Amino acid sequence: MRQPNAARPGNDNPTILGTGFVDHKEPLTTISRTQDKPPTTSDKSISSSNKPRWFHWHEPGTSRADKKLIFKLDWFLLSFSCLYFFIKQLDGNNISNAYVSDMKEELGFGPGNELSWMNTYFNIGQIVGGPLSNLALTVIRPRFWLPGCLVAWSLFVLFLFKCNTASEFYGLRFCIGFFESAAWPGVQYVLGCWYRKSEMARRSSLFVMSGVLGQMFSGYLQAALFSGMEGKGGMSSWRWLFIFDFLLAVPVAIYGIIFYPDTPENTTAFYLSESERERARARIQEEGRTPVGYAFWTLTCGSYVMQYFSIWLKSLNIYSVPQINNIPTALGAVNFFFMLTSGFVADNIGRRGPVCFAVGCLLTFCFAVFTAWPASRHLKMAAFILSGCYGCYTPLLAGWVNSSCGGDQQLRAFTLAFMVSLGQAVVIPFQQLQFPSGEAPSFTRTHGWVSGLCFVIILTLWTGFGIEFVEWLVGRKGKGKRVIADEPDVDF
Repeated sequence: MRQPNAARPGNDNPTILGTGFVDHKEPLTTISRTQDKPPTTSDKSISSSNKPRWFHWHEPGTSRADKKLIFKLDWFLLSFSCLYFFIKQLDGNNISNAYVSDMKEELGFGPGNELSWMNTYFNIGQIVGGPLSNLALTVIRPRFWLPGCLVAWSLFVLFLFKCNTASEFYGLRFCIGFFESAAWPGVQYVLGCWYRKSEMARRSSLFVMSGVLGQMFSGYLQAALFSGMEGKGGMSSWRWLFIFDFLLAVPVAIYGIIFYPDTPENTTAFYLSESERERARARIQEEGRTPVGYAFWTLTCGSYVMQYFSIWLKSLNIYSVPQINNIPTALGAVNFFFMLTSGFVADNIGRRGPVCFAVGCLLTFCFAVFTAWPASRHLKMAAFILSGCYGCYTPLLAGWVNSSCGGDQQLRAFTLAFMVSLGQAVVIPFQQLQFPSGEAPSFTRTHGWVSGLCFVIILTLWTGFGIEFVEWLVGRKGKGKRVIADEPDVDF
């Protein structure tokens, strides 16, 4: 008679750790013998040592050699990734800081939507450049491509200090967006080449947190320049902001060319031994990653909230220019906190859906306040600051893609870039129709906050339940195919 697959001698039974990922396999016969024995003192100590901890950097059971390898990756790969994204977000946020720091008044921008168009041209550049850039990473060494893109977009940022008309800003912002499109999906792609699934959420969170720091630093930098550089060299402080942004980018690009390790398949990093390179390749192969190819959403509706926060503060006419640049950084602090904690929680419970749902509920509350637009200034201030929770979606969704598409490098590269391009494609009509800068900050006539609230509710349900449901369906189908393939011949 046919013997059930689960009862065959030697059938493997996976042991699941607190991270939610398979760590090792043990025969069923061994487990049954172990269960008949009372636990000894040594057994208890082993069990206690393997108990998952909430805050840990390495997975339980990581060897000393692997810890050494991961330390090198964290020191060189992750450090450049964080610096790179810091500069990216610094440059991405400088236009709004300059806009509320007398650029609008100096250049004669009226009640129009010049700021929205600057963002739109930037988004178009990202849509065009993102997929092309990440596919280029599969044939060009990342340590040349990524720093090269950094130098290119930083030069266009530098040229912004000479702009005097809106059309000049539009053209340069398109070029900046085109080359900046390499930053987020490109670095996430390389991180996914080196780190295992159970290591990705925390590293992705740290990487994206560096971008939050870049956003915050942009505000502090503009505030400092307004106080100390206004009128120096015959230029306004907002023009000096673009010059300083360029100067900060140059050493980061040089650092990347020298120390970025490329990918495990083509790395020539001098700080990795040959055995460490082989182990890096083996670590990813052991994951058994298979390409699933979902279309994940990178849209959060919150990416421009800090900009609207600044415009709202300016409209109150009670804050100075340094305060208008500094106060919104509180939103970045909330963003930083949620990125830090959400990655650890997701890694330890082994699921991202519940974390996304909890954050989505808080974000829904914030957008409900924006939609109602109450008279209370303090309530709106709290909602703007708490809406910084949106940022943790980015590393969580990126970790999902790196885990699901890790077996197909080109699919993973394209999917990560497609996330950004799809997001920006939807942001453009939102930016122009629902959230034009001329209607900020209440957007009453365009019903901007209402549409944002609807989108946040959809996002909460999709990331909280939808993605895991799709994963379950795909996994169920795949499991059924494996069972059919593994069934033995009928014995009589």
